Amino acid sequence: MVPAASPADLAFVRRAYHDTLQRGPRPREVRSLAGMPADRVVRHLLSRPEAFEQWVEEELFFHLLIDRFRPRTRAIEELPDRLRRGDADVRGATAEILLSTSFSLRNPGNDTFVTVVLEQCLGMPVQDRRNVRTLEAGKELYDGKPTRFLGRDGQTQADVVRFAIEDERFARRLLDRHRKRLLGAGLDSMERGEANALVAEVHAEPSRFFDVLAQWMTSDLYRDAVAVRRPRSDRQFVRALYMDVFDREPTYDELRNVRNALQSMADPAPLRAVLVKLALGSPEAKLPDPGTAAPGGFVRTCFERYLGRSPSQEEESACTAILAEPETAPRTLVRALLSAPEYGFY
Repeated sequence: MVPAASPADLAFVRRAYHDTLQRGPRPREVRSLAGMPADRVVRHLLSRPEAFEQWVEEELFFHLLIDRFRPRTRAIEELPDRLRRGDADVRGATAEILLSTSFSLRNPGNDTFVTVVLEQCLGMPVQDRRNVRTLEAGKELYDGKPTRFLGRDGQTQADVVRFAIEDERFARRLLDRHRKRLLGAGLDSMERGEANALVAEVHAEPSRFFDVLAQWMTSDLYRDAVAVRRPRSDRQFVRALYMDVFDREPTYDELRNVRNALQSMADPAPLRAVLVKLALGSPEAKLPDPGTAAPGGFVRTCFERYLGRSPSQEEESACTAILAEPETAPRTLVRALLSAPEYGFY
């Protein structure tokens, strides 16, 4: 584990924001958290309403409940707040998602519905002959026929979901994919006894899930992972761009429209550059003020804000020289950094 007194630097704060809030930090957020003990930074971020909102959004995306299949019910809308208050846990939240009308519409029919539940929640490939009987039993439950499924007797479509999320393999699958997201390696990379203990803990108390995330994010492995930059997902790119240029989160419609446009491209890099140009041309754009600071100070500010690092001496000298040219506006540097391939990473 990282010692509690270990201070969080800019790179750590930036990575933690992307992993919990799916965006980069504002400059004032960096100022308030940089230098704070790493465990306090992680606990602070994981306690924010935005963290629970983004966790739910990521789970909806994992289950492909987006666009016209995104649930619009009050139960789903209230999930982030209920998770934050402790009135719901990750097991109950998943049940709300899988039992929504949107999930049934997205996965119509007994075969598709049960297949998706088994594969996404338990990691059970239904093509495996060993799982054929389980699939058939789940289809019978879906159709309202009494049968035994995952070692329990049931009779309804709701039992398919309930029995799956109450199976220990659900906790294992959930922890495994989130460990891969945070550390780049799943439970198989852990010592078997330690991994099994975590699975048993979250299976017995699903409310412990976010505490496990906090443990991983304050570990030496996470510190090591921070040193290796990861590509931003389309979702992270859009959220980061809106925060960096407009100092606000995108609305759901803005996020959906831009994300869908990016995902329609085999190579989204050219479109990302166009989006940067459009954003910076908006009257809503809020850019750093060069003020009376020396050009080098403005360059460092931009590098730290948009790329999460200080410029090299060579970069600082080159950018300062370019900004000194009469026809070069400060906005030019901002556009260059936001359009750089490095901006696609965090």
